[in-house]
Amino acid sequence: MPKNSSPLRAHGTPVIADRLGAGQTLVLVLAAYFIIHVIVRFVLPHGLELDEAEQVNLSQWLLAGYGAQPPFYNWLQHGAIQIFGMSLVTLSGLKGLLLFLSYMLYYLAARQVLEDKRLAVVAALGLLTIPQISFEAQRDLSHTVAAIFGSSFFLYALLRVVSRPSFVAFLLFGIATGIGGITKYNFAILPIAAGLAVLMDRDMRRTVLSWKLLPAAMLAAAIVTPHALWLLDNFKDASQGTLKKLGGEDAGLLGGIAQGLGSLTVGFFSFFGITIIIFALVYREHLKAVIKANSRWTLFVGRILILSLVLIVLMILFAGFENVRDRWLTPVLLAGPLYIALKVDAAKIPLAVGLKRIWTVAAIIMVIIPAALATRSNLGRFTGNYAYTNIPFPMLAKTVAEKAAGANTLIVASDGQLGGNMHFNLPNLPVTVTPPPLTIESRPLDGFNRIVFVWRRKDGSPPPGFGEVFADYLRENGIDTLPQDTAIVGYPYAWGRPADQYRFAYAVMDLKR
Repeated sequence: MPKNSSPLRAHGTPVIADRLGAGQTLVLVLAAYFIIHVIVRFVLPHGLELDEAEQVNLSQWLLAGYGAQPPFYNWLQHGAIQIFGMSLVTLSGLKGLLLFLSYMLYYLAARQVLEDKRLAVVAALGLLTIPQISFEAQRDLSHTVAAIFGSSFFLYALLRVVSRPSFVAFLLFGIATGIGGITKYNFAILPIAAGLAVLMDRDMRRTVLSWKLLPAAMLAAAIVTPHALWLLDNFKDASQGTLKKLGGEDAGLLGGIAQGLGSLTVGFFSFFGITIIIFALVYREHLKAVIKANSRWTLFVGRILILSLVLIVLMILFAGFENVRDRWLTPVLLAGPLYIALKVDAAKIPLAVGLKRIWTVAAIIMVIIPAALATRSNLGRFTGNYAYTNIPFPMLAKTVAEKAAGANTLIVASDGQLGGNMHFNLPNLPVTVTPPPLTIESRPLDGFNRIVFVWRRKDGSPPPGFGEVFADYLRENGIDTLPQDTAIVGYPYAWGRPADQYRFAYAVMDLKR
């Protein structure tokens, strides 16, 4: 027999394909990958990124709402810190666990509707090709990580309801919809688009429009209601940040629409462009067949994607949205790799070569991303441009601890990142930020007999004067006492050049009781 006459040799052995397409392989590799991320974050300097610091600062409270984002991630972070204590492992471990579960739920979602179950691994690994999920979520995101989890859970529950409509499946659908609703507000686009897609298919419509939908809706409402009631009372404060980001400069009606559609186009290709290119290369021999192939499930998932984008276009046309960022599209386009896997499944092409290639791409990505995250904190010593992790917050915290000793002390910080880092390093001391986060009131001074104020310029240059930063805080709290101990201190950057220093200021004030 000629050397290349066997289709098994041409496309890889079934044994290798089965191993690469096995769920156990995916679970073990991704578990190891996210553990590596936790280790990398622990090894890096312990200055907190923006979202990390925000989560630590807000973890001091358990509330129905916290500001411009829904509270799901905040609740999880609060619970994790209460159970496991304050540490980088707690912070990065929660993120890693949520991302791991997201990939697993996405894999399970794909298994519901793929004829060849090995392609579920392809769909899950496809998430690694999306920069906003594979890199940005690891670098410094929290609520987007929650949205990735909520959207993956929703897709799994939705496809299970449509394919196997048991009572348990409907209950899972209600739970997933409720959880998704408190991850990020833009998640709402996904269930609306999915609902419209279901209504467009007669068989699915008969399946989903069942009495079982009522308990599912009740479960979703029960999960969302506490935050929804809070949002009704705080809508103006909670929405102003998001609306400001989505709105743009006053470019007029046509200019605003053009800017919004342009940003949507750029956001779409920023989010999904690399994924399209990678999958086109992975299945290059069968690209035409994959593009032409269709099934009941490609039509359904494709409708969800298209309807989601249509809803965003309507928001641009009628709600004045002019700045659609790629990160904002996460719940909307998360089903993209699943759609491609369904197209491959419908094309009935040999899978072994594609499995090898997508695993090769995934392996490269899983090496590059932790290395890139580690490299960011090492570049400052060569370039002089330092990452947030390099800022010497822990050294300032040691000074603050000395100044706070022997009194009931409150720390007042000039910004959220500084406040979060102080609470991270001094978890037994209460911290407040001025101005406080949206919808959160400043801590009352009852019970405290000392305040340690800390402030800075964010570029690390010498800070402004005390009164310039805290005059409003002093006036609002009726304080007319002057600080007894004020100083500007400089510390070397972590992993930086010894001569490069970051400057903070502190002031100690004993209150008259």
